[in-house]
Amino acid sequence: MTTPPLPEHATLLIDLPGPALVLAEGASKMILLSLWKPILVLLPMVGWAWLIAKVYDKHAAQFFLPRRKWNLLHMCLGGLALALAVGLGLVIGENEGAFWAGLGAMLVVLVADLAAYAMSANKDERVPEKYHIRFNAETIFGEKKKVEDTSAQAKVALAIRSQDEKGKYTVAVAPPLADSPEYAVRTAAEQVWMNAVKARASQLDIGPTGKDNQYGVSYLVDGMRIGAEVVPAQNAAQIMNFWKAAAKLDVSDHRRKQMGHVQVEQHEVKRIGRITSIGVQGGMRLTIVFDPEQAVTRKQAELGLLDMQMAELKAIVSDGKGVVLLAAPADMGRTTTMYAITKMHDAYTTNVQTVELEPQGALEGVRTNVWDPQKAGQDAAPGGAEFSTTLRSILRRDPDVVSVAELLDAATAKEVAKADHERTRLYVSMRAPDALTAIQMYAKAVGDLKQAADSLHGVVAQRLVRKLCTNCRVAYPPTADMLKKLVIPEGKIQQLYRKGGQVLIKNRPEVCPVCNGGGYIGQEALFEVYSIGPEERSLITQGNLQGLRATLRKRPLPTIQQVGLRKAVDGITSIEEVMRVTSDAPAAGAAKPAAGGTPEPAPA
Repeated sequence: MTTPPLPEHATLLIDLPGPALVLAEGASKMILLSLWKPILVLLPMVGWAWLIAKVYDKHAAQFFLPRRKWNLLHMCLGGLALALAVGLGLVIGENEGAFWAGLGAMLVVLVADLAAYAMSANKDERVPEKYHIRFNAETIFGEKKKVEDTSAQAKVALAIRSQDEKGKYTVAVAPPLADSPEYAVRTAAEQVWMNAVKARASQLDIGPTGKDNQYGVSYLVDGMRIGAEVVPAQNAAQIMNFWKAAAKLDVSDHRRKQMGHVQVEQHEVKRIGRITSIGVQGGMRLTIVFDPEQAVTRKQAELGLLDMQMAELKAIVSDGKGVVLLAAPADMGRTTTMYAITKMHDAYTTNVQTVELEPQGALEGVRTNVWDPQKAGQDAAPGGAEFSTTLRSILRRDPDVVSVAELLDAATAKEVAKADHERTRLYVSMRAPDALTAIQMYAKAVGDLKQAADSLHGVVAQRLVRKLCTNCRVAYPPTADMLKKLVIPEGKIQQLYRKGGQVLIKNRPEVCPVCNGGGYIGQEALFEVYSIGPEERSLITQGNLQGLRATLRKRPLPTIQQVGLRKAVDGITSIEEVMRVTSDAPAAGAAKPAAGGTPEPAPA
């Protein structure tokens, strides 16, 4: 007997025993799980694991970041991501929405893990900017962006923009065609910029060497001048003219001082270059200062003052009267300190102004008065007033705070000294090696010891030392003879640090990738800060400099040398660097040098 076929939509009911029914239900759930869902879960997990193993782990090892801690965190977050995907999407959920929710939660955790390491590593001083982690096709997959048009554009490495009428960097400097003479000039000019950036230079200079038809390219790296290369005069002129044209300067004017700005982008990193050209003996000099505003922007807590010095400085600022001298040699951070101290005054409740020749940055709420010596002439010509006259005009308006960027001459010093010091605080920036010398120079410029003394309420002096690279610095035990010369009790200090320049990678010495083998990276300020009271004013009036030095020595405030030794002991810099920076002149409150010529370190 033949069994009739079942209808197309009929349901076959089979009476199964209990265990078999359970197995059937479980099997139905497994069959409902699509094969493409595990693949969707595994693909991002594999990509994430590849990035961690091939990029992040090697990056952490190269720059001596806490590798084990990060690997543990990666594993924990990777496990959490997988648990979310499996738990929500594959086990708990019985619908499509639960799966997609689990997959989304997994992706969020994986992306957060990648971003957390990138943000932390990019902020670490041991990782140079060129080794920062960026999420783009060029850095991850090695792909280069498609550039339109010609082969010349494909080889140009920098995107250069000039300022428009509003000061915005919107005017692109288009790259030339490959077969044009300007192409070689563009690439040579770009190479000079890129070499300076690679060397971590804060400033680039091109100028005549004194020899016929030769120009030299040099960099300023951590305050040290480094010679880079010598180029023929014709090539140098073309490179300088390219940057002048990019900054919209007059290329035909080789004598007058000109200044402009450009924005340069490389690998999605934008930097500002301040271009200055001026005629010098033997030709023209071009200077490029990298990120000038960023270089002089510091908060008061970032200046490098010791706690006792910060307390003294705050007392001076809160006094709000008289003259405070801000002293340092050239290129030793005077402008940075002047800006930071000026910002300690509330520019919205008080009238705060600056008088500058070349403003280095913008201070919020502060009025900037710019004095142009080219317009002023030699004797207050019709083009403009002298610096001292400009300052006098500003002081007549009764401002609360005025920061003077330079003590140009005796006339300026006299205007400062005779101001209304009960109503106005003046910060006067001047080139001087230490506090005592600054007081001497100011009093001499004023020409009246009593008037100079009566106006003074404080003095801040500083110098900059290079900071040791923490990635390659070398610890060593100081010898007894060294401790004796440093006037440090034997046994008080177990180790000091000196520059390295090399690191061990797979047991092989290689150039440190952080400092490029220099052993130093960045700069640290050494300060001496003194308020000037009635006793000090009396000694200045008498011209008793020895007595003034002795009085400052009695204070529990360290000198520049003592601060330098303190920071050498802390491993921030080296003894050799402190000696290099401070050996030329004693500071205001310094004791007579011991056998080794070094005073004792500042107290902790």
